Amino acid sequence: MKKGTVIHDYVSAYPNPIKLQAGDIVSISHSDIEYPYWIWTTNSLNISGWVPQQILDLIYPDKAICKENYTAHELTVKAGEYLSLDRVLNGWYWAYKESGDAGWIPLEYINSNMP
Repeated sequence: MKKGTVIHDYVSAYPNPIKLQAGDIVSISHSDIEYPYWIWTTNSLNISGWVPQQILDLIYPDKAICKENYTAHELTVKAGEYLSLDRVLNGWYWAYKESGDAGWIPLEYINSNMP
């Protein structure tokens, strides 16, 4: 797994992130302007959050089926922390802290040019 160093502090904007299971039917709204291909999505518990377009199959203009398990959990990190970088989607890494906590972090907060 690729390694990276946090170069700017980042605080999660969503304390109650949306969580989805493969097969969930969700309501969809609009795309993010800053990070294209993230769709504002609401689950059956009426919890909303950003979901990558790639994991959604559109079934109606405002409904989609989730193709995989997903959480919108974002990592809160401090500059200088080391992360293990896994998946990259639409300008964000899925990353792991040394403590084992996993979540999303914007690419521009990470220096991934580590050996």
